[in-house]
Amino acid sequence: MSMKLYHHKTDGGAEYLSDTFMDWEHNGKSGREGVVNDKTKYVVRIDGDITQDAELTICDAAAPDLLEACKMMLRLIEGEELEERFDGETTVLRAAIAAATR
Repeated sequence: MSMKLYHHKTDGGAEYLSDTFMDWEHNGKSGREGVVNDKTKYVVRIDGDITQDAELTICDAAAPDLLEACKMMLRLIEGEELEERFDGETTVLRAAIAAATR
């Protein structure tokens, strides 16, 4: 199986590849940018050197352990009031939870 993944970089510098995208146009240019939403199934988080530090998240309703782990991480980030610092991560966690519970 192969699929196209779309790039997204957050304001905080975190980079992601996802299987969902949005079309964009700006100053005569256009393209697609990766997004995480309720239809996202695959997310790759690139942290530092992509050859060593990439992490794949598969948002699958058949993975209850992943769902619980996502919920736990989100509660931890929210409880410590670190949402601003981990903005990209909370977006991915919320999308994974939404995808797993749809």
